[in-house]
Order: sequence, then C-alpha cells, then structure tokens
Amino acid sequence: MLCNTKAIVFQSIKYGESSCIIKTYTEKFGKQSFLVHGVRKKKSKINAYLLQPFSLIEIIAYIKETRDLHKIKEIKPFVFLKTIHFDIRKSSIALFLSEIINRTLHEVEPNNQLFDYLNHAIQILDISNEGIENFHLIFLMQFTKFLGIFPKNNVDLKKYNSPNSFPIENLLDISLTDTKKLRIDNPSRSELLDQLLHYYHDHIEGMNKIKSLDVLRNVFAT
Repeated sequence: MLCNTKAIVFQSIKYGESSCIIKTYTEKFGKQSFLVHGVRKKKSKINAYLLQPFSLIEIIAYIKETRDLHKIKEIKPFVFLKTIHFDIRKSSIALFLSEIINRTLHEVEPNNQLFDYLNHAIQILDISNEGIENFHLIFLMQFTKFLGIFPKNNVDLKKYNSPNSFPIENLLDISLTDTKKLRIDNPSRSELLDQLLHYYHDHIEGMNKIKSLDVLRNVFAT
C-alpha cells in the first residue's frame, strides 16, 4: 500500500553499493525502517542530507504490515532544519539522542503525543542559541514519560546522586525552552549525564553501551 506520512530519522545505515536503510519514528505507523534505493548515487533524486539524525521528513512509501522493511518512493523535508546538521554541538546531541531513542523506543503503533514531543523538541534544538549544552539532559528526563519510567517522586532518584553532585531530581521541572536556567559546569554536567544513563540502564533492558557517548563528551569537554 502506498502511504504518506511524516517521519523523524534516527539512523541511516549503508546498504549495498548505493542504498541506505533508515530507522525512523513515523506519525502514522510508529517506529519503522525504510529502504532508500540509490541515495548514494551522484544523480540520486533524494538528498542524503535528509537522512541524517533528527531530520524531519515527509515520505511516500510502500508499507506492508507483514514486513519489517519498507520501500521509500519519495522524500522531502516537512521542516527545513537550519542549524542542527551544521553546528557540531547540536549534531552531536542529535546523534546521541537518536541512538538513545532508537534503543529504547519499541512502539510500532503510532503515538501522536510522542511524535509531537519529538518533533517539537527537535525544532527547539534547531532554533536555540543558549543552553544547548544542557539540552540532552533535560530531554532524557522528559523522555522517560514516554517510556513509562518517569520518576514519581524525588526519593526514587536520590540513590543516583553522588556526594556534592548536582541533584538529578532538579531536572524534573525544567522544560526544553529553559535549558539556559540549568547553570552547572562541565564536570558536573558530565556527572549528571552519567546519573541519567545509570537510571536508564536500571529501568530499560538492552541499553548496553551508547556508541555516540564519547563523541558527545569530546564535543562538550571544553
């Protein structure tokens, strides 16, 4: 069946000599993978730029419920991102969070609230000029709501705090539009990220090592 839907790209994997498989979260069909033929050819009608993590695309694809991999016919952006793929800080955050989302999100069924949250969060990151270094921390805390592991009270989080560390429970009431209000230095930020990842590992199976974590740390090390 030929279908049209908006989608958020999390990962692009080379397939064969000129094609790619992209992993996405779609508005109408939930988490889905698509085969994009010939995208790495010089004369491809599809711009490989649209397959980067956090790209917001609209696709026309042949979707069959009995298959795990679907074929894309057309791709175009439904929002033109201006900074995420050109700012190394933002692109490293996009890579890191895309990996987290791809590993933790298993919903095949569509979830409009989740799609809207991801779409909104990406657009906030794209237009933000301040507090970018804190974006992933606040995102990770808010994203737990959609994974069913949002902390119900501060007591649940206290065991993840280290002595003299920034309390992880302080993230509970900070929104993505207020990232600049989180005033911590780089060592504290790195430690807070470790606390959040520890929380994720304790509550979600199959987290394992996050490959893009080192990239993120190196970018925000100075």
